[in-house]
Amino acid sequence: MNRIIRICDTFDIRFLEIKYSDAEDSCAPAESVKKRTESKTCRISIGGMTCGACVAAVTKELDNVVGVLRANVSLPLGRASIFYDPALTTSERLVEAICVAGYEATLGERSSEEVMQRLRQSKELQSLRDAISSASVCSTLILGLEYVPTFLGKFFLASAKRGVIPWLLLSMAFRVQAWDARTIHFRAWSRKSKLAVTMDTLLSLSLILGLGLSVLQTVSGGLAMSSQPYASSGSFLTVVILAGRYLEAVLRKESNAHLIALYEMEAEKELYQISGTDVVLPASLLKKSDDVVIMPQATVPCDCYIVEGNSAIDESTITGEALPVTKEMGDFLLAGTKNLSRRLRVIICQDQSESSLARVIECVSTASEQRREGMEPLDMIMKVFVSGVMLLALISFATTLIYHWGSSGLDIVTAACERAMTVLSAACPCGIGLATPSAAMAGVDAAYSRGVLLSGGIRTMRALCKATYIVMDKTGTLTRGNLDVVSHRFDGEVRFNEDTCFRLLAAAEAEDARVHPVAKAVFKWALTMSNSSGMVRFSEHVNKTRNLRSVPGKGTSCQVQTFANVWAEVSIGSAAYLEESGIEVALESIEASRVYFAFDGRYSGYICVQDTIRPEASSVIQSLLSDGLRVTMLTGDTEPEASRISSVLDIPVLASRASPFDKMRHVQDLQQEGHCVVMVGDGVNDFLAQSTADVGVSVSLVQGCLARAGSVVILSGNLHCLAAVFSISRQVVAQARINVRWALIYNLIALSLALGLFESWGIVVTP
Repeated sequence: MNRIIRICDTFDIRFLEIKYSDAEDSCAPAESVKKRTESKTCRISIGGMTCGACVAAVTKELDNVVGVLRANVSLPLGRASIFYDPALTTSERLVEAICVAGYEATLGERSSEEVMQRLRQSKELQSLRDAISSASVCSTLILGLEYVPTFLGKFFLASAKRGVIPWLLLSMAFRVQAWDARTIHFRAWSRKSKLAVTMDTLLSLSLILGLGLSVLQTVSGGLAMSSQPYASSGSFLTVVILAGRYLEAVLRKESNAHLIALYEMEAEKELYQISGTDVVLPASLLKKSDDVVIMPQATVPCDCYIVEGNSAIDESTITGEALPVTKEMGDFLLAGTKNLSRRLRVIICQDQSESSLARVIECVSTASEQRREGMEPLDMIMKVFVSGVMLLALISFATTLIYHWGSSGLDIVTAACERAMTVLSAACPCGIGLATPSAAMAGVDAAYSRGVLLSGGIRTMRALCKATYIVMDKTGTLTRGNLDVVSHRFDGEVRFNEDTCFRLLAAAEAEDARVHPVAKAVFKWALTMSNSSGMVRFSEHVNKTRNLRSVPGKGTSCQVQTFANVWAEVSIGSAAYLEESGIEVALESIEASRVYFAFDGRYSGYICVQDTIRPEASSVIQSLLSDGLRVTMLTGDTEPEASRISSVLDIPVLASRASPFDKMRHVQDLQQEGHCVVMVGDGVNDFLAQSTADVGVSVSLVQGCLARAGSVVILSGNLHCLAAVFSISRQVVAQARINVRWALIYNLIALSLALGLFESWGIVVTP
């Protein structure tokens, strides 16, 4: 076992997440044990980030803190998720590092209401509207006052230029810069201690140059009779910049629409009645095992299963499936879905904070967190771009002074300042920084609209584009996974009656029913059979278990309470699992399609289950093959069953009777052969292989799937989404390249125009 653990460490497999503890391994290096057991994660809310360059700056600052193992920063949510060693740093030190970088930082996450407000850009949009309105009025007045002397005529021209009007213009121009453009200047110079220069730095310098030129013209008193003050140019440039910021904020709000909808569902204030009482509670106060009534048109508050009634359920918000799905007794409901037609009585199996809706929100939010792997060339460009533009503005200022040497002093300075302002305001480094992240977020949004969650951003999409080998699990992936119990048998020596047997089996499978198709089938069958036998209060006993022990791919054992202080030992799983536990299974009954169970250590019977191949499986496999991908099946089922599926779908079998560790080793073997492997599965027995693969794809929303293995989660369970994910990834990667090219081309053309390289052709650009 120790050798296996070391191999997993070598391949960076997150073994701790399957409950293995290094601390209990005497052969594990002490340093490794300390690092793993003491590492922590914290979330920090950040204010003041406006673009990809800000994200890069915060990430760099956090990475420079000793003890930070990894830092992911989200621009839409304004937060950082930091994995760190508490022996080397503290969460307060991380907050301080962000503040030193020039951003606002608060330890902890924002509330759902605050997150929605940020995603809607409410405060920023209102602030920008006010600033644009105010700056526009002032700029118009400035422009009008600049032309007053002309309307007064030559008699008043000289006196007007030397009178109150220039000072009035200057005061209004100063007001525009000091108030309406204050956020631009604050963001530009709040990071001066780190010598960080951004897009705001360029814009602020341009505006300050314009204001400085107005001051020079006003105090010089030596304007030529034909000259005009420069106040209006700087003020109208402020209006243009603010309008651009407003448009950017509106676009960000639109791109966050899917996140806003998810947070709105979580923040709903509906009340739910506790069955058999007059007590009503909000979703946030419901706890595991609560017996709750869900009325028609109500949103499902938490993950739960039905114990009474049947109804049509709208799952479009979670799975992307447009048509309602009929649910009945024993079926599981996902938080955030909607009950359409009839009253349901359900048992809560997860608190709202741990529900599928919370996991979907977390996964989509995590997809917005940017790590810049694979973007090193762009990072190098971003690193030198702003400094290069400032140097270019300085050079253009100097060359313009030299070129106009011999003219009046004020005219020379005006021309040089104009040129520098044009260069500073024309550059757009944010376009380069956002080229790839914006494409990635668009891809995440497009995938989510089809019922697919993509985490890992552009890194996952690039890995999908490079994929050469797809390994697919059988049960629940190539087959429907909605198994039916076709027959069962209780051994004649079982000491419990049938009602009690049903209750014991359902209680034992209640936990795994959310993560494994066989357990789900047995749970639903046992629950239905027990209720049909008159156990109307069966739900009171379902969750009364203890000492639960589950072996992925094999079976489960636990103790179930039958009466007040009486507990029965229940073991259920494969024949091999029972035999490993010292329970002898009748030889005539050993078949792959059967699930065996034992009560109190004695074999007690079996349950026959049956599955069918997904109707879309064959067409999806052919689509993947036509794209040049190699597809194979890796299953824990017996060889005859694997061969049957293989012959129907015309897909080779990589291995049968494969345990979770066997699946992991097969994936590693393919990677050693040079393949980029995508592992597609649906349960916890696939998670090791998914973690090892270059990309893990989960074909269902199950407990822990989002956090543990699946870089891609197909919420609807429809395999057609798998082919769509590859298509979306190819489009996103191609679009990211196009975005980068256009951003570079724009900056090249804009800076060329700003430098006056096309003035000989009559093309002139000014601030």
